[in-house]
Amino acid sequence: MKYCENCKVSVRGNGEFCPLCQHTLIGEGSEEVYPKLPTLFHQHALFFKLLIFITAAAGIICVAINLLLPQSGYWSVFVILGILCFWISFSSTIKKRRNIPRTITTQVILTSIFCIFWDIITGWHGWALDYVIPIVSGIAMLSLAVLAKIKRMPVNDYIVYFILTIILGILPLIFYLTGMLHIFIPSIICIALSLLSLLSLLLFEGKNMRLELRKRLHL
Repeated sequence: MKYCENCKVSVRGNGEFCPLCQHTLIGEGSEEVYPKLPTLFHQHALFFKLLIFITAAAGIICVAINLLLPQSGYWSVFVILGILCFWISFSSTIKKRRNIPRTITTQVILTSIFCIFWDIITGWHGWALDYVIPIVSGIAMLSLAVLAKIKRMPVNDYIVYFILTIILGILPLIFYLTGMLHIFIPSIICIALSLLSLLSLLLFEGKNMRLELRKRLHL
């Protein structure tokens, strides 16, 4: 058992410093008082490794295609930024672990508003509508689906926020129909993903979705 010469107390475990005064402990360590709990990463190690591989492969493939077709513009930069945003959002929400769906939805809304404002004050090139909104909406939907699965969240805890991200994902359809888009691929992918997500909710969680909406909207 380790000993603190400053506090004159014995401390169980293998810590290097006294929990009371932070003075360096002396002596040999002993069995830890509390067992070490596995982290979320260790509990789902295979899933995280697959996710890292898929996102890295997607980024590398997009950069390679962009280099082969330089006339298509530097769209792979937005893909890389989207992947980075996904991991930043993913890691921050796991660390907070408090109302994760609301955190993700708030991040999407704030990011979209900030980028639209930035696009406006820099002369409006349309990149916020062409890339940012569809990419962050798609990332949000995937993040919610993944986190709900690995954290085994009850449907009622995330379904309303999932519906909000689906609505945001369908929003590019308005931009497409009104001719506000210059680049269509990100928006079309996001719209398709949103419609598929909405269809899956209606088919598999339709009853829970109706009950939760009635409760939230006091219908």
